[in-house]
Amino acid sequence: MNEMLRNWSMTLCVLLSAVLATSCDMMHEDTDDCPIGLYITFKYDYNLQRADMFNDHVGSVTLYVFDENGNYVTSKEESNTSVSSPLASPTYTMHLTDLTPGKYKFIALAGQKPYSDMLTTSRAKFVRDIPAYGDPMENLNIQLDRTANGSVYDIVNNSLPLDTLWHGMETDLIEVSDTRPTYDTISLVRDTKKINVTLRELSDPTTMDVADYEMKITDRNSHILYDNSLDESETVVYTPHSTWNTEDRETAYDSNGNALNGVGKIAHADFMTSRILYHDSASDDAILSITSLETGKEVVRVNLPDLLSRNRISEDYTYSAQEFLDRGYNYGLDFYLQDGELKYVYITVSVNVLSWSKRVQFEDLE
Repeated sequence: MNEMLRNWSMTLCVLLSAVLATSCDMMHEDTDDCPIGLYITFKYDYNLQRADMFNDHVGSVTLYVFDENGNYVTSKEESNTSVSSPLASPTYTMHLTDLTPGKYKFIALAGQKPYSDMLTTSRAKFVRDIPAYGDPMENLNIQLDRTANGSVYDIVNNSLPLDTLWHGMETDLIEVSDTRPTYDTISLVRDTKKINVTLRELSDPTTMDVADYEMKITDRNSHILYDNSLDESETVVYTPHSTWNTEDRETAYDSNGNALNGVGKIAHADFMTSRILYHDSASDDAILSITSLETGKEVVRVNLPDLLSRNRISEDYTYSAQEFLDRGYNYGLDFYLQDGELKYVYITVSVNVLSWSKRVQFEDLE
């Protein structure tokens, strides 16, 4: 009897082993879920909402792989398409099975569409300088399209917003084995910023027209290095990719409360820029400038990172000014003029459907 039980137990073990092996083979063929190779997950929770929005926001991600000495080995890109959206799944993981056993470092670049598709658009592009096999990771750079204009460069947007760009990096050595799975998570930070500017005139709101003003942002942020720092050797100028006017529905009043003949008008401009830095010296910061084409007078000139970072509410003061700028990506600046002079500005930060504002008097900006 005992001999029969032993034989039955051995037979059962063999059968179970065969079933598990077959199941693993089927999983590998059908879903690539067998626990071998390298599994990389991505998260985008470095934002003001403090929530992982990778699956909702990112449409394409490329992982660049470097050996333990930081030399380029290979890359892999996965993207959502019209027929499949793998990145939208909360369980999305990038699986690499062709790495030889060893230790590796990684850089991840992400966007809303495949990199090759981005290069076919007419908007200003974030062009990647991808290293050749064996080159150091420092050779991976990103250059935003620009056109020389005297001593500066213009970012020519062709009336289109920039593609969204995220960056992530893993410099701790991750060991990949051929006998067990390896898991790692890379956190992304969004580099591109959307800034909506509005302009109002308090003395006679009926006279405002966006066509009467030149708006621009001057910065040195078009060249992004491998570690998401910036090569600030070139000055670039951003102009709005979209401008328009809106009108109030009711009769306008001047700054003294007198009714005017007409409704108030508001000028609007949308900018998109690369990463914005808050420098030790204010003289190195980006500048937002608005000039009246009628008078030639610069009616607005503000330190952009300083102004945006002033909207940190109490709970956000645990962030440095730079972390607040890196976490935020959707800003609004509402400028109010009186007889062509800047009086005050409302700074708004939007987080999905939520937003908050802070008013800053012009005297505070000096």
